Amino acid sequence: MLDNNQVNIEKELFSRVAQGDEEAFNTLFHSYVPRLHTLIMKVTRTEGVTKDIIQEVFLYLWIDRESLDEVEVPQNWIFKIAYNRSYSWLARQYDRNRKYNEFKQRNPTEGEENLEHTVALNETARLIREATSLLPDQARRIFQLSRETGLKAAEVADQLHISVQTVRNSLVRSVKFVKEYLAQHGILLPLLLILAIS
Repeated sequence: MLDNNQVNIEKELFSRVAQGDEEAFNTLFHSYVPRLHTLIMKVTRTEGVTKDIIQEVFLYLWIDRESLDEVEVPQNWIFKIAYNRSYSWLARQYDRNRKYNEFKQRNPTEGEENLEHTVALNETARLIREATSLLPDQARRIFQLSRETGLKAAEVADQLHISVQTVRNSLVRSVKFVKEYLAQHGILLPLLLILAIS
């Protein structure tokens, strides 16, 4: 059974995120990543896919933030999205295998209601790729190495034979550029997600 105090704390965080509070978003992100990782890995059994789905869950949360005030139990809401996206991944991988068909028979409307959000997720990812392509060559390589392979600043610096400070400065400028590019297209995204979304 969920602890009422914890539910209230998370409802408060949801309420703050609904108002666009990035600090509350970051708190939720860091709180849920370990729990979601365990849940999603049971379905995907693949580290890279698990990371991608976690990123999708939090991008979905941010895109849908205006409705968060209505959520009574944030943990259930987050886990439901993670569960749905994990099984949607299974469907794509196994062409609607028996396990997924059984899931769909039990939940015939799951997924359809999320179509609009899926389009928004894809559009956001596309705009980030578009913005990245506009960065100077070295900045683009640094950004992609950090975002796509998860390398730390020191590892990127070592690979590109440049200083760690150069990498850090470049990432700050690139993330700022991408965030501004998204804002020009009507998408306000937390900095935490910009490095994560491919």
